[in-house]
This record gives sequence, structure tokens and C-alpha cells, in this order.
Amino acid sequence: MDKDTHNKTAETESEPLQATRRTALRGAGLAGLLAMGVGSASARQPRNEMSADDGTDSRVASIAEDAYFYGLQQVIFYETRFNYTQKKDSDVFVGVNRLYYPNEGRPITADFTAVVSPNATTLYGQGFLDLQDEPIVIEMPEVTDRYFSLELMDQYGIYPLYAGNQFNGTDARSYLILPDGYEGDIPGDFAATDVVQAPTKTLLTEVRYALRDSTDEAEIAHVNDLQDQTTITPLSEWLANDHSGVPRAEQPVVPGDYETIPRMEDLTTQQVENQTAADFFTLLTLVLNDPSMSLIDDSRKEAAMLDRLEAVGIAPGTEFEWSALDNEVQEALICGFENGFERVRTTGQEGLVDMNGWQVLAPTGDFRTDWLTRAVMADFGYAGPDSPKSHVAGFRFTDASGDPLDGSTRYTITFDLDNLPPVTEFWEIPIYDAQGYFVENELDRYSINSYMLDEGKLHTEANELVIYVQHEKPDDSEKVQNWLPAPDGGMRFAARFYGPYWSVVDGSYDMPEVVPVEE
Repeated sequence: MDKDTHNKTAETESEPLQATRRTALRGAGLAGLLAMGVGSASARQPRNEMSADDGTDSRVASIAEDAYFYGLQQVIFYETRFNYTQKKDSDVFVGVNRLYYPNEGRPITADFTAVVSPNATTLYGQGFLDLQDEPIVIEMPEVTDRYFSLELMDQYGIYPLYAGNQFNGTDARSYLILPDGYEGDIPGDFAATDVVQAPTKTLLTEVRYALRDSTDEAEIAHVNDLQDQTTITPLSEWLANDHSGVPRAEQPVVPGDYETIPRMEDLTTQQVENQTAADFFTLLTLVLNDPSMSLIDDSRKEAAMLDRLEAVGIAPGTEFEWSALDNEVQEALICGFENGFERVRTTGQEGLVDMNGWQVLAPTGDFRTDWLTRAVMADFGYAGPDSPKSHVAGFRFTDASGDPLDGSTRYTITFDLDNLPPVTEFWEIPIYDAQGYFVENELDRYSINSYMLDEGKLHTEANELVIYVQHEKPDDSEKVQNWLPAPDGGMRFAARFYGPYWSVVDGSYDMPEVVPVEE
């Protein structure tokens, strides 16, 4: 998805959000929001013993701001996992070790609003692994005719596995996912390259299969069959099932068992915007005390961050009670929290790579302890990959004149057939309303992609592909072939590039402008 069930799930692979201030959080009665214990009182001792004194405010605010950078990715992971594995009335609830298929495995259309900026050219699944009891086996079928991928992400936003046709071929494979610190037996069935040592005991799982034609029922059925052959099975069950995965339809739904806070359900949509400072710091404490979430091995930078957090009562082995803090300390934490929010939004907007007016969100490597970059990724494109080797997204909110995109205007996007987006897999240009959702249209078309071009479904002339973006259906039949129906009002694009060449990543590719048509 590719942005979000925090909900910025996604595939999203995601959307930048407009910067907004959080000053409204002040004076919101935070002291009484979370007057509860977190976890077992016998196992943890409260550490909220700070009193504000001279110089404390600025020090606490500084710690809080850095804590926002450090913890945003983990807190969103924690809340998103709750949505998938514990909130039984959630649109995405599937329990642990199972995949949620958006729209029940059907192509996403305008009536689907569970995910912002969804992908129109893949059918995908997402879910959370729980490796606390034993390893997990993920089986993928042979796929020789299309793009597909399996990717795993830990709570830090780091990907310990990229697999699929562009990474390790098209053969059927069985991946053994070992939890952090695993010392048990490893069956001899697995190639060494397919044994994955996870850095933690919980992982977000993403599986994607390209959908070449969303209007072809045989094509949809083929991809659904590939999804059915994709299994996630605890190792003991895999062994008991004659060394074979158990189909999803035959597995029970097992809810997650993770600690929560009373406001947990209020944070399952637009979490970054909805959470208060009290929510954030309490959830960060839950993260640090979650037995499924391992710290980064031998990280001096993280150890230093944990030492600072302990000064404000947030640490492994503790419980955090917002209401036990002095008002001055609460205000300092709120100040740092707001400053962190603002800096992440500003940094994210400044850090987007300009590709001829398309804004590319493309991290260029492992941001393991680069807390600020990791927080930007969490906010702007949650569950987006930690490197561009899989795919990148390009956002567009304005036309070539710099005016906001709007369906009352007609536009063209013109590609030179000798200079199409350089990718090893495929590219697509989906269109959304201003909020990031597909809009109903008579063609049920929400995207133009390279598969349509490859299969001769788009009209080309004079070595050009012209996409016609407008609300009203064109009069010319050849234009209808290339019509990308626009909503009646504000809109946006979030182009995807799967298997991008570096010219897409660094923005040097000459991506066509969105040009308003002169009336």
C-alpha cells in the first residue's frame, strides 16, 4: 500500500501531509487523561519522581523533542499492530500471523476508504508476525509472469528481508523467520539464504502481486490464487503439516496479546494528528517494555537516548503515569512533543526530492539510528521501504503553473516513448481526491500504468503517450483510451516506480509536468 492505517498503512507506500500546528493540545486536560498503571505493578516500579525546578523545563523539552524523533516510528508500529491484531471491530483486524487483504482481495475501487493513497496496480496483503513463541515459516509460490514481493519491517522501520522476483528470482520459496536470540533447532529444509534472523520478535509483513488488468476477472482470479498459495505458519504447525504451510482459510484467528491504553482505539486513524503528548510518551513506555520488541544490538546511540528518557520516567522496567508529573514537567513534555512534530513535518517537506515538480520520497539507505529521518518516513510514508531498491513514490499537488490541482481544469501528462520512467518492474500514476481516496468514475479507472502501455491498451502517436486528466469524459475515442478520470474538485497524484533506476531516486529523470489545457 502502497501511507496508512495509523492509519497510514499502506502501501503507501504514502502521502505527505500538510503541516499543522499542535498548539491546540495545550490546556486540553492532559493531566487526567492517563491516570492508570501500565502493566504489572509487581514487575514495574513508577519512576515519575521528577519535580520542576530552575532549568528543568528546557532540559525536559529537549529530551521530549528528541524522544519524538526516536520513538515516532515505534509508537506508530505499536498502534498499527493493535489495529490489525487486537481491535476486533477494525476494518483490518486479522489477528497475528495472518495477512489482511484490502477489499478482500478485489481491486481497490472508490468505495474503499480503509487506506489512504492506495495502490491500483497491485493486490497486496499486510499483517503482523509474532515470533515470541517460535519461528514462523512464510511460503511464496512460483511466480514467473509478474512483479511480486515479500518484505518484512521491524518496529524501527528497518527491513531485514526484501524478497521477490527483483531480489532473488521467481522460484517458489519457503522463508524461515527466526526471532531475535533464537537458539532452537533449524530444520534442514531451508536454503541458508532463506533463513532470516529477525532483529526482533515482531514484524510487519507486506506481500504484493502485480495486477496487470484490474478489469479482467481471470487476471484477478489468478492473483487471488497466488495469494491463497502464500502462507504464514508457525514452525511447529508447519512441521506437523508434513513440512508445508497451512492455508490462511484453515487457520484460526488468534488475537494479539499486547498491553494497551484506554485511548488506544481513538488513535487507529490519523494517529500522528490525533495523539497527545500524554498518549505518545505512555505508548513509548509500552514499546520499551514490550517483550516482543528488542532494542538495537550494541547501539551506543540508543543507549544514550534511553539514559535521557529515564530522566523523565520512561525506561524498560518502569510504568509511566502522566498524571503523576508536575504541571511544569507536563508543559515541558508537551512543548518538546510539539516541537518534534513541527520539525518532522518541516524536515519531511524540505527533504522531498524535486523531480520536475513531482516530490519523491526516497530514503537512500539504512537509517538505523538516524532518528529524525526515520521519524519523517514514519509520518510521511509509514511502511514505506527503508531504501529505494524496492520502489519509490512521487507526489504531485500542483500543476506546471504552480496552481493546486483541481478537476475543474483539464490537464495533460505527455511521455516521450523514448524516455519513459526508468524502472525494472512497472510504473503507475494513480489519481486521488484531495483527501487521498479514489473517486468513482464510469470507467472504474483509477490509474494509468505501464502494463496498459505494454499491452497496447493506450493510444500513442508521434512517439508520445498523452494522458488526459479531466473530470468530463473526452469526446474523442482515442482520448478516452488515455483518459484518467479526475474528481470534481481538489485532487492529487502519488506515482509509483517499482524497481526504480537511480535517476528516479535522485530526481534527475525528466518526469512530465502536469500541464493545464488552455481553453
